[in-house]
Amino acid sequence: MPAPSAPANNGRLVFGALAVAVVGGVVAFALLQQSPTQPVAIPVAVATPTPADAPAAFNAHTAPVSVADVSATPAAAPAVAPAWESNIDQILRSNVSEAQMAQMLIGILPTLPEDGQIEAANHIANLLPDSAYSSVRPLLLNASLPESVLSVFFTDLMNRDDPTKLNAFLDIAQIPNHPFHDEALSDLQIYVGDDYGTDWTKWRTAVNGYLKSANEQ
Repeated sequence: MPAPSAPANNGRLVFGALAVAVVGGVVAFALLQQSPTQPVAIPVAVATPTPADAPAAFNAHTAPVSVADVSATPAAAPAVAPAWESNIDQILRSNVSEAQMAQMLIGILPTLPEDGQIEAANHIANLLPDSAYSSVRPLLLNASLPESVLSVFFTDLMNRDDPTKLNAFLDIAQIPNHPFHDEALSDLQIYVGDDYGTDWTKWRTAVNGYLKSANEQ
């Protein structure tokens, strides 16, 4: 007889509905009891960067250096003295008199470059005595030598005795293309006190008269 079982099922349904209603009321009441000014904190997961994510700090001491960044500086080659310096040094160290050294330097001077000629001329001026000055006169009167070399010899004349000096001035004055032609004429005029133009005979007479007068004093 199926009809008598229906009331039991309906009772269970009613009881279940009442239970749900009661639970819902309890939950609603609990929510109403919380303060509206205190929001519920919701935990948020924050990603922490790993060491691999952070940029590495640059360290100039530990940074790798590329071979291409390093430019190798070649070692400077040792300076080699020119051969003429060695030739002059050998003469100056030779076991001979100063006059002989000067003669040897006079012999090699025409073969030297200008720098070597200047150095040799300075040594000659210091080593050659007045008594042997005639050996250097061909160089002094050679107008084709560099002016820098002739300047050494011409300047040295001022340190020579009057006969050597004035006769050399007279010879230079008679060479129109000599770099020190004008200076030689000017110096002669100072010593003899007159200007004879290009009359070399009068110049010679005036120079000899000056030297004779100076020797008698």
